[in-house]
Amino acid sequence: MIFMVIAFLLMVGVIIGGLYFWGIDPLEKFNVLVGNAPAPTEKGTTAKAAVVAQPSFVDFGLLIVPVVLDREVKKQAEMILRLEVASDKKEVVAQNLPRLQNAFLTDMMAFLPYQLRSSSTLDLVAVRRRLIALCDKVLGPGLVKDVSIEQSSVK
Repeated sequence: MIFMVIAFLLMVGVIIGGLYFWGIDPLEKFNVLVGNAPAPTEKGTTAKAAVVAQPSFVDFGLLIVPVVLDREVKKQAEMILRLEVASDKKEVVAQNLPRLQNAFLTDMMAFLPYQLRSSSTLDLVAVRRRLIALCDKVLGPGLVKDVSIEQSSVK
């Protein structure tokens, strides 16, 4: 008896998980009945929902920059970056990530030694401004709206 109950619950979980994987919300009608979700509007109504464009991001990933001081690698700067782009330009930016990686690494290898010579922390505002300017230079102006530095460290 317990085996049948466990098998049934496992089967229901697999079905719900599969439907979510394929983009179908199996609990949508349940949420409407319970009151957790807004009821769908009819096609004939004149009320228009305000469409708010959500920001679209391209994950750049980890940028590791060796900091060369006095002809030696003295420090290493690590940054996790995300690029905010227009949703219709996401593919263009994603296809050009290798070009951006090269430009970011080249520029940061020249910029960070001067910044980290007397300090052990990154000036995130200055780094962010340089990265945005590099995006405009490499991809064209306005393609990347913002560069978000999720985490940074200097070792």
